[in-house]
Amino acid sequence: MTKSEEVQEKNGRLRTMNLNYLAFFLISFLPLLIGFFWYNPKSSISRWAGESYRSPRDFRPAQILMLFFLSFLLVYGFINLVIHQLGFYELFFTDIMKGSTEAEKVVADFLSVYGDKHRHFGHGVLHGVLNAFMFALPFIGAHAVLDRKSKRYVVYHFSYWLITCAIVGGCISEFV
Repeated sequence: MTKSEEVQEKNGRLRTMNLNYLAFFLISFLPLLIGFFWYNPKSSISRWAGESYRSPRDFRPAQILMLFFLSFLLVYGFINLVIHQLGFYELFFTDIMKGSTEAEKVVADFLSVYGDKHRHFGHGVLHGVLNAFMFALPFIGAHAVLDRKSKRYVVYHFSYWLITCAIVGGCISEFV
């Protein structure tokens, strides 16, 4: 009996990508929580940067919902950049949705061998840091150049994104 047949016998069907959507939802709060502490006017980090920010009381509920929605999109975008098995699964997704048992078997065989490979916190942190350098730094740098902001501005904001992306990537890899 092959490993995929064992998985099928055990689960009653072939193994596919099963994501933890509750963890995905909870991880979406992390950028907001980190931002609350990072950008709090009373934090030593904000005082060091010399930046002035609004207090949390200044935000309307609609703005907070929009920030959560953007945070949710960030986490959703990170899933494909952190979990490598999704790329393989997506190759066969259309065939699986059409009912192809052959495609399900190929995916089950692959996932039975490689389903948990690189699915740990450290690997997610690595990808989070890489994504911060590839996505956050260019945007922050361009904004700083165009608005003639200081190097301290770039360091301050990029540090937030570096820490946030590392933690979000690690949590996605470990828990989703």
